[in-house]
Amino acid sequence: MNAYHKIVPLPIAPGQGELPRRTWWRAPETAHGVCMRANARLRPALARAQDQPWPMLAAVCRAASAALLLHPRLNFYTFWGRLRWAGLPPKVCAFLENADTSCTGVVIQAAHEMSQGRVIELLRAGRGQDEAPPSLMARLWPEADYVLRRLSGVYPAQYVRHNAPLFVSMLWLAGVDDLCYTPAHSMALYPGMPVDGLMPLTLCYNHQLANARPVGRLLRTIADLLE
Repeated sequence: MNAYHKIVPLPIAPGQGELPRRTWWRAPETAHGVCMRANARLRPALARAQDQPWPMLAAVCRAASAALLLHPRLNFYTFWGRLRWAGLPPKVCAFLENADTSCTGVVIQAAHEMSQGRVIELLRAGRGQDEAPPSLMARLWPEADYVLRRLSGVYPAQYVRHNAPLFVSMLWLAGVDDLCYTPAHSMALYPGMPVDGLMPLTLCYNHQLANARPVGRLLRTIADLLE
């Protein structure tokens, strides 16, 4: 058993069932990822709220958005070796767990320009909302539908429209930062639960996006903005 199959991801969108697992979570479509880690010593106001997940998630989203603005070299998607500009203002996508163990991705644009309270409102409003149901062909023949959309060029356009170049997740799934959870087309930031004001940060990225130096600067910037 190789590293790709050690962990089976949960469905990442309500109502899609096995579709994600049978298409973009398949071994050929997961990226050979790289993980970088850092620690952020939270500023006093955040440290006092370290046991409250909503303020923590909102703060990380705002810091990640500002960091992408400061590092436009990494504000890209990767599609099978090709980079695609994500546009400005930058977007981040926070993944929230629903009652049925599925996850909802809430895309927020220009989070760094919003107050923390406003970001929390958007996260709460987006949680549990159903995305557009898959087409009949996608339900019956997900692999064929995925291949056709990829070959026709429709898939990258759909992905860019509904996702962000950086995911943020605080779901605490075991092994969530392992190789098979590195997104094929975006970066993923996994903040850990703060302990005594110290928040661990794990950033996973596709090696086709950049080498370690600019990604390390991005991660350090996110940590600095939380301090």
